[in-house]
Amino acid sequence: MRFHIGCIARSLPPFLLPPPDMKRFKTWPRWLQIASIVLIILGSIAALVAADLMSSQRSTAGRTELAARFEADPQPWLQKPMNVSAFERAIMEGRVREVGVDGARALVTTRSGERFSTRLLAGSDGLGSRLESLSRDKGFDLTPISIDERELGMRITDSLGVVMQRVLAVASVAITAFLAFYLVRQGGGLTGSKTQLAEKPEAGFDEVIGAMEAKAALQQVTAFMKSPDKYLALGAKPPRGVLLEGPPGTGKTLLARALAGECGANFIAVDGSHFSSMFYGAGIAKVRELFATARKNAPCIVFIDEFDGIGQRSNGAGKPNGGGVSEENRIINKLLVEMDGFSAMDNVIVIGATNHVGNIDEALRRPGRFDLVARMTLPTLGDRRALFDLCLGRVKADPAVDSEALARASSTLSHADITNVVNRATVLAAEQNAESVGQAHLHRALESHQMGGEVSGMKDLMTPEDRHRIAVHESGHAIVAHALKAGVVERVTIEPRGQALGVTFVTRVNELPLYGEQELHGRLGMLLAGREAELFVFGNTTSGASDDLKRASELAIDMVSSLGLSKEFGLLSIKGVPDRLVGPHIQDRVLAEAKALLEGAQAACRAALEAQAHVLHAMTDSLLRDETISGHGLEALLERKAA
Repeated sequence: MRFHIGCIARSLPPFLLPPPDMKRFKTWPRWLQIASIVLIILGSIAALVAADLMSSQRSTAGRTELAARFEADPQPWLQKPMNVSAFERAIMEGRVREVGVDGARALVTTRSGERFSTRLLAGSDGLGSRLESLSRDKGFDLTPISIDERELGMRITDSLGVVMQRVLAVASVAITAFLAFYLVRQGGGLTGSKTQLAEKPEAGFDEVIGAMEAKAALQQVTAFMKSPDKYLALGAKPPRGVLLEGPPGTGKTLLARALAGECGANFIAVDGSHFSSMFYGAGIAKVRELFATARKNAPCIVFIDEFDGIGQRSNGAGKPNGGGVSEENRIINKLLVEMDGFSAMDNVIVIGATNHVGNIDEALRRPGRFDLVARMTLPTLGDRRALFDLCLGRVKADPAVDSEALARASSTLSHADITNVVNRATVLAAEQNAESVGQAHLHRALESHQMGGEVSGMKDLMTPEDRHRIAVHESGHAIVAHALKAGVVERVTIEPRGQALGVTFVTRVNELPLYGEQELHGRLGMLLAGREAELFVFGNTTSGASDDLKRASELAIDMVSSLGLSKEFGLLSIKGVPDRLVGPHIQDRVLAEAKALLEGAQAACRAALEAQAHVLHAMTDSLLRDETISGHGLEALLERKAA
């Protein structure tokens, strides 16, 4: 085998063979590298085929000279078949000189040099059973042989097939061994990649905007990790785990990194899917490996994002295979064991981020485990203003951008939302070849985010009459909201987005969830103002006010039934009354008083529109011309005096 491979290797030009020095080989052109490797592979396969052919030839070693002549090239005999009766007659006449027998086939050479083959008859009285005695009586040579009827091309093809089967078998074993070796080298074995330490955070709490409640809750963790000896000397137990709860995008990961930076601790970040694996039991091994890495690098913060993924047990209801469910519960059990196994000086804290603490298993939340909950909330007005300033500082923004107005118009946005809005505005400015990101770009991005998309295709379907009606409708909302002090009117647009054909943005001066009676009545009037403006200008209305009426009705019913603003029920909250006591007569009285509230708001709305008719017409004209009004232009319109 080595001889043939060596011969082939020596027969190849030197430049086609990879040199022993792989550094030189890497300097070759890519096509030459590939050509060399392909030629070596083909040469190796050819060598194996040749070895297989020679092995078949060597298998005939030790045969007699007569058998070797028959086996060397049986084709001259096989190409001339003859009946067994003719063979028997030749034997009886003494014309046969040599006979080679391969099972039921016989190769025959006569004394005159004629060559032929025949099929022997089976049976105890057949010719084949009498050949040995006939050879002694008639004087011809007899020998057993083993012949291969295939031609050389067919033999090479069959040998190639055998060799390829062996190569594939060896390759499959090699690939499996390589994958196993690779996984082991990665450090995780069959469980996956090894847990890696993240870059040690340097930022502290001061660089996290907002989240004051969560920061206060984490002060205990910070103090213990900075000075553990002081607490341990008094017998205090270290905190084990903390749950960071809050809506998506509120900065839970950022706060966990800030905690590590504040404490000067190492940081490991994984998510719930980190413990998933196609191999049963691999998740448990990952938990063990994670905590081993954390203890080795203590002090350390272990952050598990999407903690719901491993923190909720399941009984497997509705699942055909309980193996996966059992694996989930085993991962939780292993997590509990690891946390309970912390010694007093481990100085390792586990932070689990979740959107719903109620989904976490009670065994994880008991004292001594994840018993501390730090709640993340949406940013307040001041936080949003600081976030806009921070994000705008990272881009080329117009110095005249009013971050205060942006903060007021983004009351429900999270940290991630604000970052996304600024990025959208920057992209929009770049598309318009603007020199900087301006207020209009930011408002447009804010509208796109809040309304669920860009300007819809319905804009092309609007007739001039449709645009006029929508402009009157939105102007009515803005004028009444300003007149009845329902909030600050930030922006009015008649560009259709999502399901809305136009939008009026009204924000509250104070974002506390505390509403005065005057503000609620003002909001009722504001919701009805679009429909009333249409009636005031056109004398009729459309279905465009259906959502406004729904929201106004819900607010009026809440004012009567639960907010204590009912003259009929006084201090009684209908929501606090058992359902069995709330009969149809109670419901009728609630609806009647809610209807009276809506009618009162309607009257106030009409009075405001009549008093501000000149503003209504001026704002409608401005919207038809510019489609969007905001800032000082909007403020000037709302404060316009009658001529």
